[in-house]
Amino acid sequence: MGTLRGLSALTGPTGTVQGRSVGNVVRASHQDRPFRPAAQTQPGAAGRVLATLELVIGITGLAGGVLLAVAPDGALLRADPATLAGSPFSDWRLPGVLLAGLIGGGFLLAGWWQWRDRRHARELSMIAGAGLICFEAAELAWLGFQPLEAVFAGVGAAVVILAWRTPRPRP
Repeated sequence: MGTLRGLSALTGPTGTVQGRSVGNVVRASHQDRPFRPAAQTQPGAAGRVLATLELVIGITGLAGGVLLAVAPDGALLRADPATLAGSPFSDWRLPGVLLAGLIGGGFLLAGWWQWRDRRHARELSMIAGAGLICFEAAELAWLGFQPLEAVFAGVGAAVVILAWRTPRPRP
């Protein structure tokens, strides 16, 4: 019996702390803090801009890569096969697969992760941006300079900078 009385004293509303019942103390302690659901919060404006940029890059990378892989002669994108002379590629299929998988898939993942404000979204975005810079550097080494390489390397740098400047989500 003593155990039951002790248990009810711990769990029942009969206990008091400074004149308040225990139940009211618990409720009063949470009144000062706003309610936050356990689910992840939505990112701020900087996170939304970054996520949108990453999703656009991902969609264009995926579309361009698929078009190159489907038509390895480059006809669907008007890509000149002569550009591949001296490179390790005989046609546009493998560059298309790499573009779709690495850039398209990588940026879609990073954009989705950033949009959902997931843990380590900033870091994933920085990796995606640095990956785009590396992809363009490899393209420069294999194919020579093309203006679009410089544009996308700049976009990759912008993603890294935006991600670095985006506030970390609260734990």
